[in-house]
Amino acid sequence: MNIAALMAGLALLAGKASAPALWQECQIEAVTLCDPAGCTNVPPTLKLYFGDYADSKGRAKAFYKRCRREGPCDVIENLWMGANERYRAFVMPERGLIARIDADGKVTDVATLDNNVLISRGSCWRTTRKRARSKAPAETAPPDGQ
Repeated sequence: MNIAALMAGLALLAGKASAPALWQECQIEAVTLCDPAGCTNVPPTLKLYFGDYADSKGRAKAFYKRCRREGPCDVIENLWMGANERYRAFVMPERGLIARIDADGKVTDVATLDNNVLISRGSCWRTTRKRARSKAPAETAPPDGQ
């Protein structure tokens, strides 16, 4: 299946955004790496953080952090976020990213790079916003206290 079509379809299903300031931390428990030769299970090395908040003008914003367990984090902002009663979805097709967090806290994160697809699965829980090491400039992070 075309990854872009999958991302677009899931984004359409997600519906309206949830209330601001919901933060989630996710532990990845299983990872599958696929390339043109096939798919294989690989050890998990990531921890994920998701959040949405209102900016200073009251507009809904969302962010996604992908952190290596013993290294820096990638911060992805200005992505689309939507939710319904079953799940929250974070989508950025131009970066090859889609993540879905079910109401029971199970996460499926799909990231693409060239001809490789990384499918990560794990568990999430609500948390307060945590500072994480980032490769992005500090001004791109949501403000503290949000």
